[in-house]
Amino acid sequence: MPPQPADAVAAFVENRLPALQPGGQVLGFSVLGPLAVAFCKWLHDRRAAHPAAGVYFLARDMYLMREVYGLLYPEEKTEYLQVSRRSLAPAFLAAGEYACVLAALPRQRLTGAQLAAYCGTVCPEGEAESVFDLKTPDTKALYAFLAKLPRPETADAVTGYLQSRPLRTGDILVDIGSGGTTQLLLEKLLGTELLGMQLSADDRLRTRFAPDQTEVFLFDGKPAPRLYWAGQPMLERLLSQDVGATLGYCAEKGGIVRVRTARQPAEPRIAQIQSGVRRFAAAWRDSVLNGQPIPPQRAIAPFLRLGESPTA
Repeated sequence: MPPQPADAVAAFVENRLPALQPGGQVLGFSVLGPLAVAFCKWLHDRRAAHPAAGVYFLARDMYLMREVYGLLYPEEKTEYLQVSRRSLAPAFLAAGEYACVLAALPRQRLTGAQLAAYCGTVCPEGEAESVFDLKTPDTKALYAFLAKLPRPETADAVTGYLQSRPLRTGDILVDIGSGGTTQLLLEKLLGTELLGMQLSADDRLRTRFAPDQTEVFLFDGKPAPRLYWAGQPMLERLLSQDVGATLGYCAEKGGIVRVRTARQPAEPRIAQIQSGVRRFAAAWRDSVLNGQPIPPQRAIAPFLRLGESPTA
């Protein structure tokens, strides 16, 4: 009887490490490769239950997962949706949907000037130094401030970008996961109901969505433990497209909408790590283990060990 995939992963990795470049490529192959393949196999199986659904991987966090999915299942079409909470905020401000603007804002202290910039508009005179604590917001004061902001010029470009990638009811939105905020905002903006497929979740997810609206790969679908969240920002960086955050959109001639991203220098180590992940996916696909599931707890274990005892 052949070894179970959970046991075979370690042998699979060890047998191929000598052919890899030391450093980033080894880390990507051994730590993130099994996680990416396991998640994509899980997603592929769930997609089979919704054959008519489009699949949208969210930028930037799911960039590498989409790359791996394409390596494993090249015959399946997927889309890359370049949205962020920030990029959606101007449309909600223009519509007067202040609760949605609040959901799109970062949970930190921001000045009036910073809030206006985040929403793609300008701050009224005399309000720039006002401070809003968005961890425990005074919604009455915040909404009164938002009502004073001029309509963002880029609001129509938000809907223009989304119309060029028409998400329909039942389409699958793939996210690294936490509380499903981006799914919530997209559903509100588009007037549709999506199916969220997330790597992980926190305790907000089940209060926001019906059980059949979201599925979570890790930790039996339950909120992730503290150790995972301690390392999650690092995991997000390693899986993400190595570009700046999506800031918004610019409408151009011919109905084309260009995505604006923040400036961010490319990081060579990220490229090495992601190369290792792709190599794992290609090697797994070409091996006798192709198609075998890697249990979620086995897939995340190397990253949790790294997060608990990080090495240089």
